[in-house]
This record gives sequence, structure tokens and C-alpha cells, in this order.
Amino acid sequence: MPDACQKLVLVLAPHPDDETFGCGGTMRLLAESGVAVDVAFLTRGELGQEAGFGASLEARRETAECRTREARAACDVLGVREVLFLDGADSRLADQPQLATSIANTLEAGGYQRVFCPWQHDSHEDHRATFALLRRAVEMQPAVTQFWLYEVWKPLPATTFVPIDRTLATKRLAIEQYQSQLTQLNYREAFLGLAAYRSLFCPSSKFAEAFLVCDRHELFNLS
Repeated sequence: MPDACQKLVLVLAPHPDDETFGCGGTMRLLAESGVAVDVAFLTRGELGQEAGFGASLEARRETAECRTREARAACDVLGVREVLFLDGADSRLADQPQLATSIANTLEAGGYQRVFCPWQHDSHEDHRATFALLRRAVEMQPAVTQFWLYEVWKPLPATTFVPIDRTLATKRLAIEQYQSQLTQLNYREAFLGLAAYRSLFCPSSKFAEAFLVCDRHELFNLS
């Protein structure tokens, strides 16, 4: 498990549910060990519906409100201290460089020592953009010393595996909060299955989450 001496953690999530799918079990372990875990959502996931870009403005607003409620409920389950929304536009994060300043301001205000973020080659464009925005933010606010990159849509070259057997039921319950998404795809079994697969690299467990852990210098040298 991560060292509980680092007491302040920020999780960057491109959309509501990424935090739970990618590192929900680890987040709960940290919270249980006394670490303050906050989550900053870059978007409210307003395009997370079957119509996607074809949805009306009203439908997007309703989806955003629904996913905001789901995000708060999931974070409550995981023991998150504070939930923030940076209000970027879903599927357009690469076109919003100003969000790097929002992230930098969040890092400074929170005094975080560790940040969780999607890795640089995850398959969703918003996930890759979130990583790029984090790097720009760290250039402005270099105090953060440790970065835990997590996987959602594409497995990463992990350097650390965290057994989550003890918090698997909590992760499952957090996933259940995202009913708007579960009606569209079988996220529940997919991400519990990923955790089961990752346990192969962590033989003491039956379920695990995988991370690429790096310091500031390594973060800027990732390609």
C-alpha cells in the first residue's frame, strides 16, 4: 500500500466514473488509512449517453446533472473528502488549455503531495488530454512530488500493483452508483475483471489495481 505519511492526495478524473474504474479500490484504502483523498472532475460527462454529440443542449444538461449526482454518491462510498468540478467540456479537453491553470490552482490550494491521473496513452482522447493538462499544471505548480498514473481504457506498463481484496466490495458499490453508464455498457464486470487480471502480477491477492508511479522528472520524460 502507498505510504500513509503522504496525507494529501488529488485524483484527476476526466469524467465521472473514471476515478472509480481506475483507482477506486486504492482510493478507499488510502481513505481508510487516514489519507485525505480529493477528486477533481475535469468534465461532468454530459456526452455520456447514446446520442453523444447528437444530444440536445437540454439532454446534455440533464446528463451532466445526473452524472454529477452519481459522482458525488460514488465518492461518498469511496471515502472522498472533497469533490471538485472544473467544468471542462466533455470530449473536448484537448481544446481547453486553460484547464491547466485550473489544475495548477487546485494543486496550490490543496497542498497535495500526490496526484492520480490517467496515463499518457490511455485510449480515450480526454484521458490523454488530462495527462497533458497535468504536465502543464505541474510546470506552473512544481510542489507535487509523486504521480500515480492509472489505467481505464488501455492497460499501462505498471510499476506498482495495489491489492484491493479488502476494498473490492466498496469499489463494486461505487461502480453501482453510475447507473446512467451501467445501462449502456457492462462496466461492472469489465473493471472487476481487470482487477482480477491485475492480481496475476500481485500473487498475494485476487484483485489488484495497477499504476505507473513516477516523480516529477520522470513525468516530464514519459513519451
